[in-house]
Amino acid sequence: MMPAVVLFEDHTARCFRPLSDSTPTCDLRCGMFSLRERVALVTGTGGALRIRNHLVPLADDPDWSTGAVSGDDRVLWLNGRIVPGFTGVEDLRDAAGQDFVWLDAAGPLAAGLDAESSGLWEESWAAWRQGGATGVWQPPLPGGLGQLAAGPGGQWHGAKPQPAMDRLVAEPCPGWIWDLVPRNAAVLAADIAWLGERNWYHRPWGLVAAGADPHWLRDRSLVRGESLPAGVHVVAPDRVFSGPDLELGSGVVIDAGNGPVILDRGVCIEPHSYLQGPLYLGDGSRVKAGSRLYGESSFGLGNRIAGEIGESIFGDFVNKQHDGFIGHAVLGSWINLGAMTTCSDLKNNYGPVRVDLGDGPVDSGRRFVGLLAGDHVKTAIGTLFNTGTVVGFGTNVFGTGMPPKHLGSFRWGGGSDAPAYDVVRALEVAATVAGRRNCRLTDAHENLFRHLAAESGE
Repeated sequence: MMPAVVLFEDHTARCFRPLSDSTPTCDLRCGMFSLRERVALVTGTGGALRIRNHLVPLADDPDWSTGAVSGDDRVLWLNGRIVPGFTGVEDLRDAAGQDFVWLDAAGPLAAGLDAESSGLWEESWAAWRQGGATGVWQPPLPGGLGQLAAGPGGQWHGAKPQPAMDRLVAEPCPGWIWDLVPRNAAVLAADIAWLGERNWYHRPWGLVAAGADPHWLRDRSLVRGESLPAGVHVVAPDRVFSGPDLELGSGVVIDAGNGPVILDRGVCIEPHSYLQGPLYLGDGSRVKAGSRLYGESSFGLGNRIAGEIGESIFGDFVNKQHDGFIGHAVLGSWINLGAMTTCSDLKNNYGPVRVDLGDGPVDSGRRFVGLLAGDHVKTAIGTLFNTGTVVGFGTNVFGTGMPPKHLGSFRWGGGSDAPAYDVVRALEVAATVAGRRNCRLTDAHENLFRHLAAESGE
């Protein structure tokens, strides 16, 4: 029997700011999809979401409920920060027929529970959220479970061994937002291997179309090694995958020697651009002439891309239409980067990058960390960001000099003393931008803006 699925957030959601301020962790993309999208494609249905209060009104996917789970003998709980890939989701679904808990040092990652134990988790999680979702959530662990496997990815406690447990604990789960980028290459390759010729779709978080039949909800499939127009140079054509209505200009180079290059429906690549795999370009994205996109990168729906970008993850409807370098970055949606906006992703001393997500600097343990920017961020022309800079939701960055390494949400300017950005003006701009992309804001979006503005002190 198929278990019911619960996707949950816990105290680790704070480690995925600034994107997690406006998006549940289960909807942060790594590779081509989010965890919620992968679960839906594997199971053919949805499940339940246990997400923070201010995000609940934006949960408008009819297959996913924020209400009670009832009538199911087995329930599979999945932490939104895990990136198991499609086969990992299948493994966890199959393992949920027996009691197990998968944990790492930060807390629970997944659990297969009977109805009674799941009810106890529900009560515990509801109390945590009712308390402001600020402390550490520690759910009650079922009795009678022994440790059966351990590795860099945590410990597996179960009633009996499971075929996939050693594989699942072999690699650490992302614990911080910057951990998504190093996982991107392997997840992209695994995504396209699982998809094959299957029909699939995207269900992006928080997007509301201005009209009927939004293009991102339409089923599509990808074709391997489709014959490409004359004047396009391809390395490893058997690892190039394309959707319908692809446009390729003359002089384009597609290099899939290091991993797949996946060009979704309606992608347009203008002349003399270089694309290196592993790479995913989302539905309707446009790459401007002379761009250089390097591997381990993925771009969401409707991106407008130019300049040099490497090892980065972009959300939906991001505008980077001019020159400038972005590397090892994680960007939200509805971002506009002015001409020549550039970020550093490596310190001059090659040391580990320290990042401040709002609670003080943290040693990332990584040599490469670029810009981390929340939804609706805008930058002026010529903006330069230091290594590991964080910019919060809705902030407009401009002015002389380099901004501080942490700019909170709804800031107006690029200094440490930047004043608040008026939320009414921010909503007006966001509505205009959404309308230009055939989307619209709802009352739920407005409430989100006002909630985050109040939290930021605006």
